[in-house]
Amino acid sequence: MFDVHVDEQYIVFQEGTSEGTQKKYKKDGYWYKLDSQGKEGLCEYLTSKLLTFSSLEENEYIIYEQGLINGFNGCRSKDFLHKDEELITLYRLYYNEYGQDLAKVLAKFETMEKRIEYTLDFVRKSTGYDIYDYLKKTFMLDMIILNEDRHVNNLALLSYDDGFKSAPIFDNGKSLLTANFSYNKNFSIAENVKRVTARPFSGSHQAMYDYFGEGFKLDFEAAIKWLNDEPKSLERDILVYQLKRYYC
Repeated sequence: MFDVHVDEQYIVFQEGTSEGTQKKYKKDGYWYKLDSQGKEGLCEYLTSKLLTFSSLEENEYIIYEQGLINGFNGCRSKDFLHKDEELITLYRLYYNEYGQDLAKVLAKFETMEKRIEYTLDFVRKSTGYDIYDYLKKTFMLDMIILNEDRHVNNLALLSYDDGFKSAPIFDNGKSLLTANFSYNKNFSIAENVKRVTARPFSGSHQAMYDYFGEGFKLDFEAAIKWLNDEPKSLERDILVYQLKRYYC
């Protein structure tokens, strides 16, 4: 856990999502994000720690630390960009190319399969890069953590001198039922999990996972052992439930 004071001069932008706005700062090589509607910082920490027990390489995801920012809960991550790199989200890539909102374009397609195929095709044509494996890894993670905010600004490429490559998986805060407005404490975990809605190609995490397949291996026993030592919270309990759901 960290505890820092960050002056307002370090605010970079306030990025809106479908669920609200999250204040961000950048200082001394770190990005800082305040919790906005739930325990997003805790979810970021739990998710990135979980991935240390996976077959993903360290550069394929962002590590988040939970802590206090100006006395308020949040998280931070190291700036992963090198001097010759630029992060380009799928939203921005599409807007630069066609001047339209990719999410609105995708909404016009009748099926998940057509939305996915259209996205894969446009990225290949625009960059020469195939993001299939990147999406496979991302949507497997989202299914486990119940990510409800994987919009097209949370999927990205890295642009560098020689071309493009996948960005590390980032921004997993709206997961594990945190900031889930349909959550009802009177319902069981199983019932609440059924009410989760996925993005961006389908409302079903399972459907997107079924399309892409397994994205990585996970050491279930090691992950559960770690979680048993974590402080009790709804978010931790949801993650344990999800891991047992898929690995037992």
